This record gives sequence, structure tokens and C-alpha cells, in this order.
Amino acid sequence: MSIMSGTLLLVISVVVLSSITVSAKECSTNSDCEKSCCLLGPSRYAVPTCMPFQQKGEQCRVNADTITTKLTYPDDSEKTVNDVHYILCPCADGLSCDPKRGVCN
Repeated sequence: MSIMSGTLLLVISVVVLSSITVSAKECSTNSDCEKSCCLLGPSRYAVPTCMPFQQKGEQCRVNADTITTKLTYPDDSEKTVNDVHYILCPCADGLSCDPKRGVCN
């Protein structure tokens, strides 16, 4: 492959990939998420989004409680969340979080 065709392929790939948008559904409670959980990430000003449940072999939080709180953002907007999960979704149906290893089984 010549340098010119390689460069053209790279440019086309970047254009195509940048046009693909991954949209995460925002949520305020788990009932907003169909077949997933409402998750608040650990970063400042995180927006809760619907994320998949943890699968077998994935990390989990033992006895993790849900959070109900009011979130505030730099633009003075506020969002109330009810019983959302923090950092990780719980294990999927039929799995449980191993208390010694912190992994879904």
C-alpha cells in the first residue's frame, strides 16, 4: 500500500468513526433503565446513565448501597436521583458478588 492510499484510508476512517455517536441514556432512577441499572460515576459532575449489569467474572461491590441525593452542576442545574448505583452496577440476575474476591459469580 502506498503512503498516499494509506493516508487516504486513515482520513476516511477518522471521518467515519467520528460520525458514529454512542449515546448513553441519562437516568434518575433504575426504573428509567430497561435491562440495565442507573449508574452514577465517580467523577465530579458525573451524569447518571443507564449501564449494563456486571457479568460473570467482572468486578463488583459487595453489599453496595444505592444513593438518593440531589446533584448540582457548574451551570447551576440540579438533578435529583433516587436509589441509583455508584461506580459499578450490581451483578446480573442469577449472579452474586463474591464477598472475598469482589467478583460476580
